[in-house]
Amino acid sequence: MWLKKVFLIFATLFYCFSLVDGCHEGERAALMSFKSLLTDPSSRLSSWKGENCCNWKGIKCSSSGRVAVVNLRNPHPDEVMINVNKEVVSNSSNASDSALKGTISPLLFTLDHIQYLDLSFNNFMLSKIPVEISNLTKLTYLNLSNSMFQDSITTQFSNLTSLRSLDLSCANLVPDLSSITVSLTLPPKLDSGSLLSFISYGYLSSPNLRWLEGLRRLRYLVLTGVDLSKSSESFHWATPISSLSNLMSLQLSNCNISGRIPTAQLLNLTSLSTLEMSSNFLASSIPDILSNLTTLSALYFSGNDLDGQIPYFPQLEKLSVSSNPAMTIDLVSMFSVPWSKLTYLDISFTQVGGTVPASLSNSTSLTVFLADGCSIQGSIPSSITKLKKLRILMLNENNITGQLPVSMSSLISLQYLSLFQNRLQGNIPISICQIPSLEYLNLNWNDLTGRLPSCILQLPKLSYLYVQKNNLNGNMPLSLFQKSRLDQISFGVSGLSVEIDDQDQSFV
Repeated sequence: MWLKKVFLIFATLFYCFSLVDGCHEGERAALMSFKSLLTDPSSRLSSWKGENCCNWKGIKCSSSGRVAVVNLRNPHPDEVMINVNKEVVSNSSNASDSALKGTISPLLFTLDHIQYLDLSFNNFMLSKIPVEISNLTKLTYLNLSNSMFQDSITTQFSNLTSLRSLDLSCANLVPDLSSITVSLTLPPKLDSGSLLSFISYGYLSSPNLRWLEGLRRLRYLVLTGVDLSKSSESFHWATPISSLSNLMSLQLSNCNISGRIPTAQLLNLTSLSTLEMSSNFLASSIPDILSNLTTLSALYFSGNDLDGQIPYFPQLEKLSVSSNPAMTIDLVSMFSVPWSKLTYLDISFTQVGGTVPASLSNSTSLTVFLADGCSIQGSIPSSITKLKKLRILMLNENNITGQLPVSMSSLISLQYLSLFQNRLQGNIPISICQIPSLEYLNLNWNDLTGRLPSCILQLPKLSYLYVQKNNLNGNMPLSLFQKSRLDQISFGVSGLSVEIDDQDQSFV
C-alpha cells in the first residue's frame, strides 16, 4: 500500500515539475506558428520564447498545463486606426503602432482547450475568418472586433455552443482623422466617439442569422458594423436572436438593418439589459410594449428613421434617440411621470419645440442631458439646479431665452455646460464660479451682456472657455489668463478686451 502512495506522490511531482519546465509541446508549436505569420512592431510578443508558453505574455494555462487563454487585444486601440488605403495609422505622432499585422495560422485553432480568445484591434489584412475556429468548442469568450477581417458569416461560429460572449464588431475602417477639424461646440471627451460612429466602416456581413440558433448560452452579442442588410430583407430576420433566452446585451448598431423594430422577437429576450440599434434604417415608432422587458436598462436608437413619442420605460437608466428628426418629444408630458432610474438622456436633433419642464428635476439620478438642435424654447427652469448628479448639460442650437439661473452653483457635479447658439440674455452669473468641477463652458452665440466674472478664470478644472459672439463688455487682465489652467479660450467678437497689465510678462 505504501508503495502505491509513494508512486502516486512521485508521479504527481513529476507531472507538476514537467509543466514548470514547459507547456505541452504541440500547443507551444502552434503558438509559435501563429507568431511566425505576424509582424509585431511594438514587440508585444517578445516574451514568446523558451519552452514554457504558460509564462508568455497574453497566455494563461489551466491547472493541467493546457492553454486556456489567448489575450492579444491591442493594448492601445485608441492610438491606432485604419485609413482608406487599408493601412494602419496613428492618431498621435508620438504613438507607436501597437497592432499585430498578418494572417492567422490555422494551427492556432488546434488549441482545443482555449476558453478565452481575444484578438481585437489588430490588423489581419482583410483575410477571412479561418473556418478552423469552429474547432474551439470550449470557448466561452471570443472577441475578433476591429481586426480587419473580411468575410461573410455563415457557419463559422455555429459549433461554439459554449460561448457566453461574442464580439464581431468591425467598425474599424476610418479616414485619417488628422485632416478633420472637430467642431468645438462638442466637449473634447465626447466628440471622437460620436465622430467615429458616423464614419466607421465594416467588412463583415451575414446573409442570415441562423448560425446563432445553437448559441443558446450567449449573454453578450456585439455585431456592430456587421452588414445585416440581406438578413433584414426577411421579415423574420430577428427570429434566431429570439432563441437566445440568456442574452443580456444585444448590440446591432450600424448594421444596415431596415424595417420595423422586431417587437415580438425582442420580447422573448426576458433577460435583456442593453439593446443598441443606433445608426440603422429602422422606420417605426418605439413600441411601448417593450416596457414589459423589466430587465431593460439601456436603450439606444439614435440615427434611425423613427417617429412618434418616447414611451414610458420606468426601468431605464440610459436612453438615446438622437438624430431621429421625425420623432416628436413632449418633454412636459414625458416627465409628468417619474423616471427615477434615468442617468443618461440624449434627444438631440429630434422635434421638441416646447420648453424644458420644471419636472425634469424629478429625475434626480440624471447625470447626462443632451438636447442639441431640438428647437427648445422658453427659459432654463431654475429647478434644473436640483439635479445634484448632473455632469453634462448640452442644449446647443435651440431657441432658449431668459437668463442663466443664479442658482447654477447648486450643480455641484457639473463638468460640461454647453449652451451654444441660443438667445440667452443678461449677465453671466458669478455663481458659476462656485462649481469647482466645471471643465468646459461654451456660451458662444448668445445675447449675454455685462462683464465676464474674472473668477471663472480661476476655476481649478476649467480647460475650455468660449464666449464669442455675445454683447459683453469690460477688460480682462492678461495676467489672469496666464495664471489659469485654460487650454482653449474663444473671445472673438464678444465685446471683451484683453488688457496687458504686465509689460514685462510674455504674451504666450
